[in-house]
Amino acid sequence: MRKGRFSSLEAGMVFALVFFAGSFLLYTLSFYGYLDPESRGFVALFDLLPVVAAAFSVAAVLALLRNFQPGDPPRLIWGLVLASLLLDLAAEFTWFAYESLAGVEVPYPSLADVFWLAAYLPFIAALVLILRGYRRLGLPLRKGAILACLVLVAAILALVTLSVTGPIFADAESTLAEKVINPAYVYLDLAILSLALLVAVTWFGGPQARQWLLVSSAFILFSVADIIFAHLSWHGNYSTGNHIDLLWLAGYLVMGMAALVQLDLLRKKKKEFAAPENHPDPVKAD
Repeated sequence: MRKGRFSSLEAGMVFALVFFAGSFLLYTLSFYGYLDPESRGFVALFDLLPVVAAAFSVAAVLALLRNFQPGDPPRLIWGLVLASLLLDLAAEFTWFAYESLAGVEVPYPSLADVFWLAAYLPFIAALVLILRGYRRLGLPLRKGAILACLVLVAAILALVTLSVTGPIFADAESTLAEKVINPAYVYLDLAILSLALLVAVTWFGGPQARQWLLVSSAFILFSVADIIFAHLSWHGNYSTGNHIDLLWLAGYLVMGMAALVQLDLLRKKKKEFAAPENHPDPVKAD
């Protein structure tokens, strides 16, 4: 790479920081009443932000996958992540199309829910493979940290059941879709949260752990955002322009950065392998 140019990692970091800072400013202006989040233009803007953030993460993972060789161990993991992100991108665009392009209220359930729910399966599979990769390296398990994670998840499960899913099941006016789809989101998010926390505590401080810690952080952001959203929306406290949306944006941006960190490591390894000192001239060696 020529001097004076940004690397993919640096360019991605600049974009992510500027995008998130700008988004935070918009949400804050909306919160304090300087912007009307219910106006057609700002609804479109707020709906477009997650589309852009999801597209950034998809582009980053695609760039990474193009640099893997067939059979590289992380390739399957990132392929699963890409499948999930594409489904998420489709869901975000579908929501944008309903509200901003067609100008209609998003039905419930909608096609966006189909995409979002389908995205959980490859996400869960990717996290399981990351954990299996740690075990195959023969690295020690941090049993105390793992136990703490399980206790935390159990506490969250109890809290969410009492405050979100329990009332949904008990409400005689809830539709069948609400009693099936809303809890499905919540409990799938808890599964993601459990696995992401396990990835974080097992890989923390381990070899080449930075990308997996970022991946787990992105999953944690997604899960926490979904669970808080479920609670707020059920109690009628969610509206367009809520700061909780920033957690989803951050999740997409962090996932994109995780892919760019992996890409940076991959390129450095290729550069080291191609260095002349690693391939001595056989004639000179004689």
